[in-house]
Amino acid sequence: GRVYARAADFAAAVKKGEVTVALVDATYLASSSNYTVLAASVRGGDVAQTWQLVSKGAKKFSELRGKRVLVPANGGKEADFALNVLLGGVEKDYFKVEVAPDTVSAIAAVQLGKADAAIVPTGVDLPSPTVQVLALPSVATPILVGYAGLTAQQRTTVIAAAANFKGDTTIASFRAGDAEAVKAIARRFGAPVKRGPLVVPSVRLVVGDLVEGRKLAIERTPATTFAISR
Repeated sequence: GRVYARAADFAAAVKKGEVTVALVDATYLASSSNYTVLAASVRGGDVAQTWQLVSKGAKKFSELRGKRVLVPANGGKEADFALNVLLGGVEKDYFKVEVAPDTVSAIAAVQLGKADAAIVPTGVDLPSPTVQVLALPSVATPILVGYAGLTAQQRTTVIAAAANFKGDTTIASFRAGDAEAVKAIARRFGAPVKRGPLVVPSVRLVVGDLVEGRKLAIERTPATTFAISR
């Protein structure tokens, strides 16, 4: 196996056909294509993981306006991931989103005072006095995927092996998965459309208004209409 520190290096290796099976961050997959989902990884008993906004100096979200916030690299969608996927559409200039190589680097930068805050997964150790400022929504854990060159037989073998995998706290196991978890992230990448309230005039109908100025009459039906011929 091989670990890629940079998303660009991984993308280049996939393009060259050097990668057939990989465990990939779901956020990265949300902005890529040409892969097949084989299984979802399990962390903490779930296939989704919550995130958090952490800081050493700020105690409230409002205190981070205009500040520098780090996000682990995910292939170029860091700002969209932070502002739209996790924060639900915060204006793009609320704070400055910058990229950290990984979660550990992001937390270390905050601790050393090189950044004001970081957005990282929960479950990681936060050195004092760095604390959680805001709990954020969950996103899918890393996904086991197959790329071009993976045969049908190999795909079956990999899925079977993943089902029997027993790991540790990093990746405890794998479950059957599909692309829906990735699509859910992709749908949240765009800033939500915010519409103002729809004003509908109150309509009140009074019976008198309906009949005013009208001549109401019931037309008589001739008795011969009801006659039965013999």
